[in-house]
Amino acid sequence: MKLLKNRIFLSVLCLLVAAGVSFLLLPRFYADKSATITVLRAAEDIPIGTELAAHHLVSVEVGSYGLPEGVLNDPEQIVGKVAQTDISKSDYIFPQKLGGFLYDELLDRIVKNNQRIVTISVPSIAAGLSSHLQAGDVVTVAVFMEKASDGQDSSPQVILYPELHSLEVYSVENARTQDTAEMREQQKDSQSANSDPVPKAVTLIVTEAQAEKLIQAEYTGKLHLIFEKRGVGYE
Repeated sequence: MKLLKNRIFLSVLCLLVAAGVSFLLLPRFYADKSATITVLRAAEDIPIGTELAAHHLVSVEVGSYGLPEGVLNDPEQIVGKVAQTDISKSDYIFPQKLGGFLYDELLDRIVKNNQRIVTISVPSIAAGLSSHLQAGDVVTVAVFMEKASDGQDSSPQVILYPELHSLEVYSVENARTQDTAEMREQQKDSQSANSDPVPKAVTLIVTEAQAEKLIQAEYTGKLHLIFEKRGVGYE
């Protein structure tokens, strides 16, 4: 009789638990699954490097259950940012897909201004301003000619082309193509014997016409840099 009573009690208890789950927990569970939220998605395929605008986004209503974490849903966090990867149509927008620049601020400015970068060789320590030159400096490129451009004998001369004034330095590299600014820091910190801050190549930010003139000058004479000023923001 006691065993029978225990079985009846357990059966009643199971029925009560099942009823509680059915009438209390399951409705809440399905209510959560059926809840919706409005989110932002890509309205079209967005190639890498695109600066996102409002027309790149579309608001859609989706179920909130299982929504990935970190999805951006505020247009102010998206519009004006640059796509760091290709974004397909209907993709969610995540922070790691966006950035302030495609490459970095300087390269993005160069591309936006339709400029070029061109590297020239530095034939001597003096021609590269010893170890004083750094990125952001503004220089004039002088051309030393031993002979006239037509091959005729003439006195050596220094030519200052108008196009080669006020050129901004993008980077300065030593003989190992290492950034000389980093080498100077290494020299200060560790006094490393391998640090070489003397430039052997200088990369300049130029127009297409200036690039053409620089390349022509390098193959017809020797280039010498003349310091003009330290660039704003590099001091």
